[in-house]
Amino acid sequence: MSTKEQLIEEINQAPDFLIEEVLSFFLFLRLRLSERSNGHQYRSAASNQQTPMFLLKAREISQALSANSTETLPTDLAKNLDHYLYGALKTEG
Repeated sequence: MSTKEQLIEEINQAPDFLIEEVLSFFLFLRLRLSERSNGHQYRSAASNQQTPMFLLKAREISQALSANSTETLPTDLAKNLDHYLYGALKTEG
C-alpha cells in the first residue's frame, strides 16, 4: 500500500473535525512550499486557496515581533511566565 493510499484510508476513518485540521495543515504546508520555491507546481494552486485565519494571525504576530523586540525579552520568560504575567514569585534555580 502506497503512502497516498494509506493516507486516504486514514482520512476515510477520521472524524470531520480532524479532517478539517489536517486540511488546514496541508494547505499551510503547500503555501510554505510555494513561497520557498519560485515557479513550483503548487504555486498557482496555493494562490487560489484562501489562507486559513489562524495562519494569517500567526503571520501578523510574527511580523510584529521584530528581531529587535525579541532581544529585549527576559531570558527566563518561559520559566517565570507567571511572574511576568501575574506578578507571582520568580522560580529560582
